[in-house]
Amino acid sequence: MILLFFGIALILSLLIFIFPKRIIIASASILYVLAHLLLTVYSYENLDLWDTAYFKFDSLAVLLNGLLSLLLIPVTYHAKLYLQRHVNNPKKESFFAGVMILLSTAISSVYFAENIVVMWVSIEITTLAVSFLIYHTRYDTPLEASWKYLFLSSFGIAIAFLGILILASQATSAEGADLSISYLSSAAAQMDPFFLKMAFVLILTGYSVKLNVFPLFAATIDAKTVAPSPVNAIISTALVNAGFVAIFRVYSIINQTALNSWAQHIFLLTGLISLALATIQLFRIKRFKRMFAFSSMEHVSLILIALSVGKLGYYAALLHLAFHTLIKGGLFFQFGQIRAYFHSGWIKDSGSYFKLNGIAALAFIVGILSITAIPPSGMFVSEFLIFKALFARGAFITAITVLTMLTVIIYVILKKTMHLLYAELPANFNPDKVIANKFEPISQFLLFGLVTYLGFNPPAVLTNLIHATINLLN
Repeated sequence: MILLFFGIALILSLLIFIFPKRIIIASASILYVLAHLLLTVYSYENLDLWDTAYFKFDSLAVLLNGLLSLLLIPVTYHAKLYLQRHVNNPKKESFFAGVMILLSTAISSVYFAENIVVMWVSIEITTLAVSFLIYHTRYDTPLEASWKYLFLSSFGIAIAFLGILILASQATSAEGADLSISYLSSAAAQMDPFFLKMAFVLILTGYSVKLNVFPLFAATIDAKTVAPSPVNAIISTALVNAGFVAIFRVYSIINQTALNSWAQHIFLLTGLISLALATIQLFRIKRFKRMFAFSSMEHVSLILIALSVGKLGYYAALLHLAFHTLIKGGLFFQFGQIRAYFHSGWIKDSGSYFKLNGIAALAFIVGILSITAIPPSGMFVSEFLIFKALFARGAFITAITVLTMLTVIIYVILKKTMHLLYAELPANFNPDKVIANKFEPISQFLLFGLVTYLGFNPPAVLTNLIHATINLLN
């Protein structure tokens, strides 16, 4: 099934490239969303079954692919609005839409990959796709960000590949080498602890560029600062999730050994350093998309800290990952409207948004309350569970430190939000150039409302997939 999906995605993207017409772009994009939804449904109905020798429909893949399927629906709509407003060139529009399909397909391949080399190749494809999407407008600033992202991501992927080679050398037997996650997990107990530690650190370091955490987060932050909002809705959520999957798979291998506590300490250290850097950098931000990028870094840091607690934090980490996907996607959709309204992404060029565009401003407020985990945000539930796990583990100093940094982050984000909503209009504001769409905030209200509902009334399908994912570690 998944090979069929890859074939459909390739055909649709080729059609868009070959026939750069808006009707072809729209039709192919809709067909791709439907194909992606069908893949999610099929994978859920065939949970825990293999699909070819390199892909498997396990619970984590199904959960994250389902979130991507859900997100692709508004992404298609908002991408259309973005292209109408800022591109208006059929050839550039076809390039954008075709590469978006390839990016989403590569991300799904990461989710379902059971082989660590196939996963590595899929992640490298996402690097190329994101680089092209950043620079599709052909401006100087995106060009610099694109090259920086391509270079640092490729450097990170190379580091991760070195870790994979070490794992492969440890797993190779007289019968041959099997690089499936299942085999590596079963063979982990026989691996040399030193080389296993080295492989884990290298892979975590290399894939940190996708996960948007220390040490290779800089390229991702710059990429998100200049990337179009529909692209950001994918790379700040689904692509971050792909980085999480890659690291989670390796953690599931090392979790079969006595090194699991050591790996949890590495998660804690990485999470705390990343959270501290995000807290510091937020004081320096001058653009909304950069604020959202560091917000993603904050939430991934919380997820790593939750994983460091062990079994008590696994459920909270996965729930937080799911909620972040939906909320951050909605916030980038709303920023697309802010960008069209003020014709700028700089915070200083905004103001009086509540007075000028009340419904959209309300959507932004709800999104900010959701992402900062202020009740009744569903993310309040997942963060509460993270702190509950920390206190239950006896990590009082860690919990207080994290809570202090989160308080500072909330203050900075709310301060920037107040500027957008209530500050005086900038001198360069031109009401004649305002672009507004009264239907645009609908997707944000639906996503934010869904997270609130899932936080307090999680359906069985969500909780079952999360618990089944936790069982993958046992």
